[in-house]
Amino acid sequence: MTGPTPEVGDLAAHPGLGDAAADRVRGLILSGELRDGDRLVERELATRLGISRGPVRDALRRLDAEGLVVLLPRRGARVATLTADDAEEIIALRAATEPLAVRALATTGSAGHARELGRIVDDLHAACAARDSAAAVSLDFALHRRIHELCGRRRLLHIWETISAPLQHVFRLSRDLYDDLGDIADSHRTLLDDLTSGDPARAEAAARAHVTRFGPELLRRMPREEGDQ
Repeated sequence: MTGPTPEVGDLAAHPGLGDAAADRVRGLILSGELRDGDRLVERELATRLGISRGPVRDALRRLDAEGLVVLLPRRGARVATLTADDAEEIIALRAATEPLAVRALATTGSAGHARELGRIVDDLHAACAARDSAAAVSLDFALHRRIHELCGRRRLLHIWETISAPLQHVFRLSRDLYDDLGDIADSHRTLLDDLTSGDPARAEAAARAHVTRFGPELLRRMPREEGDQ
């Protein structure tokens, strides 16, 4: 799992400026500080982050590959505008692949893996109890990423890494999905119980139910164009 996103003032001294700049700009997008369609000017971002334009250019290329930024020839870059169709595609891809990762981990996972995931779920419960939505989102994604890392299927991990940032974008746009934090916490505890039950088929079915349960709700909360209302 990645560490904390570097603060703006820390970037100039950071050895991996491209990575750090990408983390920072990604955070600005996923927090909503940079909004869909906003123009991204290298010079302005470099000044904001306190670094040169080279790492910013590298960061924008990385975020373009993630689907968070669109690079336009001779017109610079903009924050990607995520449509309901985009969200539906991302959610469908997750629903098709994440249950396979859960089944693989349920088949090969160890007691140590279960304890590690249990600690993340405990932290998620604590964040939900404290009504800390930002921490809950972070821990939710940390749990699912760790499942993919531990399952031993590199292609499934690659798919998760491809859709994770756009999926977080969907969560932000879906407005107030984390209103019922108790339900979010309980659903992940149930998922972990099924994953560690010793029954891979049960774990896979639970993961599919988990993903498909929240998918329609995410789509329902997505902003729509006026003509789609």
